[in-house]
Amino acid sequence: MKKRFAAGITGAVIAGALVIGQLAPTVFAEEGETKLVVSETETEAAETQEQTEETEKKSYAQLETTKTEDSLVTAVDVSGVVEAVMPSIVTVTEKSVQEVMDWFGQSQQYEVQGAASGFIIAQNDDELLIATNNHVVEDSTEVTVAFSADAEDPDDLLASAKVKGTDPRTDLAVIAVSLDDIKEDVLKQLKIAVLGNSDNLKVGQTAITIGNSLGEGISVTSGIVSALDVEVVVQDGSKFTEFQTDGAANQGQSGGMIVNAKGEVIGIFNAGYLSGDNMGYGIPISTAIPVLQDLINRETRDALDEHGYMGITVVAVSSEASNYYNIPEGAYIYEVSEGSAGDKAGLKKGDIIVGFDGITIDSKETLLRQVAYYAPDETVEVKVMRQGADGYEEKTFEVTLEEGSEDVKQSSQSSPAPQNNGGYGIPEFPGNPFGGFFGGNE
Repeated sequence: MKKRFAAGITGAVIAGALVIGQLAPTVFAEEGETKLVVSETETEAAETQEQTEETEKKSYAQLETTKTEDSLVTAVDVSGVVEAVMPSIVTVTEKSVQEVMDWFGQSQQYEVQGAASGFIIAQNDDELLIATNNHVVEDSTEVTVAFSADAEDPDDLLASAKVKGTDPRTDLAVIAVSLDDIKEDVLKQLKIAVLGNSDNLKVGQTAITIGNSLGEGISVTSGIVSALDVEVVVQDGSKFTEFQTDGAANQGQSGGMIVNAKGEVIGIFNAGYLSGDNMGYGIPISTAIPVLQDLINRETRDALDEHGYMGITVVAVSSEASNYYNIPEGAYIYEVSEGSAGDKAGLKKGDIIVGFDGITIDSKETLLRQVAYYAPDETVEVKVMRQGADGYEEKTFEVTLEEGSEDVKQSSQSSPAPQNNGGYGIPEFPGNPFGGFFGGNE
């Protein structure tokens, strides 16, 4: 058999052979000589000639090669982008009280401190408004931010913040800092982040994440958008549709910004829901903008010791109940006290509260936290889902909150004593139409 290839054949020629669809040549040594064996078209052609003459020859489409730019990117310098956006980044420190069961079944309360991130999105006449995650501040008793600026005294960079509004459905929150609490020389250095558009994101685009990594201070991760429209399911069963990045992802970056190569915010980092190494998720900014727009225009409130009451007892709708029975998540009204504010407004047992003064209610705890900011005699719009002949229907009621007697205060903070459900491990309440799918005091 004749040699068809010269010994000096170049890699480019080999590559050309691969492109046009032949099988990859196998290179091996025999007695010091390197030979290329090309499948079928050369060594096996003679042996299969008679078979191919009897078989009708097929014609296949000729594939084109991929085309790339002439220049190769060996390194990416994002320092200019980082320098431009850094004045809008803040670190967020929050304190909360957590209840822990000890070995003897006794409940103990501890004050814990967490670290997260946020970024400045607006300024009004009195406040600087900062975006972060709902899970960062939802149980907080005290919130402090630290600005990214220069100051001789590091304490000048710190300011207390108030939770202006939250949206558990999208895991978004806005916190507010009074302009009076910010040193003038620090305020002059701060900037408002430019929000971009995430509707046109493409896999492979630049995604720079900036946040308070592990609570150790601001750090930067440069990566790419690695997936779009990812369904993220958290421990309580809640689902979020977000995009994924491949940058190193750590706790503490929650609420931080994800920006593109122009320095525009394309997402809000969601480190609270990490599920793997180098796998971070971001709330698309186009999803967040209408929610943030609503939250920044809400009235900033302080929690009240003597807040108003609706005179109802609520229990949590678990994710199991929501999925199994196709009912809304929210605060299930287990009981309405006769003559109470809720009773007068038209609330009924079996209603599921899903909104309170424009805030999405996804649980009993969310409702109780929101009510704590409203005084007696305030009238609040309450949205419920009420079961009808054709399923659940949304209804809206105007509830004028009342001062709470000791009985009303007690019933609003607790649920009926749970009974053993005998298998689910989930409390069941007397008369509960959904069996063991309701949780008790969570």
